[in-house]
Amino acid sequence: MKPPVGVPARKKTRLHAALQRCGRVLVAFSGGKDSFFLAREAVAELGKGNVASCTVETPFSGQGTRARLKYFRARLPVPVRVLRLDLPPGSALLRNRRDRCYDCKRLMFRALKREAARLGIAALLDGSTRSDGTEHRPGRRALEELAVISPLSDAGITSGEIAGELAAEGIGEFYLTSSTCLATRFPYGHLLDARQMRVIGQVEHFLAQRGVFPLRVRYIPDGVRIEAGAAHFQAVLALKERLLAFCRARGLRFVTLDLGGLQSGPWDKSPNNSRQKK
Repeated sequence: MKPPVGVPARKKTRLHAALQRCGRVLVAFSGGKDSFFLAREAVAELGKGNVASCTVETPFSGQGTRARLKYFRARLPVPVRVLRLDLPPGSALLRNRRDRCYDCKRLMFRALKREAARLGIAALLDGSTRSDGTEHRPGRRALEELAVISPLSDAGITSGEIAGELAAEGIGEFYLTSSTCLATRFPYGHLLDARQMRVIGQVEHFLAQRGVFPLRVRYIPDGVRIEAGAAHFQAVLALKERLLAFCRARGLRFVTLDLGGLQSGPWDKSPNNSRQKK
């Protein structure tokens, strides 16, 4: 099935009307295509003087996320402020509970709300789309509690439509793929470690730079499990020696390829997790 050509005009009209109602806005910029599209549309509709953009960097941000951020920042007509949030030892977020995304989004967007207030801006926007409503996203509850506005979702715009439009403009294929935080590479209840997350992100970026994407590199004890589409299996195997050397230099003993391919939220589907307390 072919991806959508672009965002339908009627949906853009709804988006622009919503932006006009907001007045001055701060766009929470994740570094991905959806928040880039939102920020760009906001500038086009409201003007540079009425749009600020800010990204939050945490230990959950990997090399792939930083590469996307750099790519899209260079194409945005307004500067992107960077807020750095470090997690102290013993932080509840590091316990990787099932509702970790709620806690993380609440922490991040409270910081963004403070930044918006400092700038005298009432409306904080995020790049959630209508597509996000089909997945397990406990972080959505945090956005609702903090009154964060999701104009793309409200206008009925999907990630596929945005990808189609940006692809037609020449945005690179890698940058049209989605990126999720590195905590999602670990099972619920696994105590998150900054070094482990950094290594996982490095392995993903190693493969993505060589054309293997979209993909996810998941944690297994003493190693990693690579999820990629079946069309990429041969490419992964062709990289075998270099990939093994790269991984073992980072202390990974086992490097496996998941025959089930790329999965969305595999820990959410685990029977063991369904019995965990939320």
